[in-house]
Amino acid sequence: MEISKTAIAALLFILLIVGINVVMYGIVRGVMRGGKDDPLISLMKSMNPAHKKKDDDMEELRRALDALNKGKEKTNRESEQ
Repeated sequence: MEISKTAIAALLFILLIVGINVVMYGIVRGVMRGGKDDPLISLMKSMNPAHKKKDDDMEELRRALDALNKGKEKTNRESEQ
């Protein structure tokens, strides 16, 4: 009876380790296949969530500048006519 309990515990431990490895493999594979970027860059981006917020802020600033430039071009065209 003691041997069977030990064998079951060892088997569960091995299955736990194998299961964790499969999950980690899936996570890493998903990160590496994420996009057109270099895999190391995508890995660094996924590890640094503040980087995405910084990119979003810069994108918002670009949009605001484009809108201002378009408005400025319209006023320049109207004043030239």
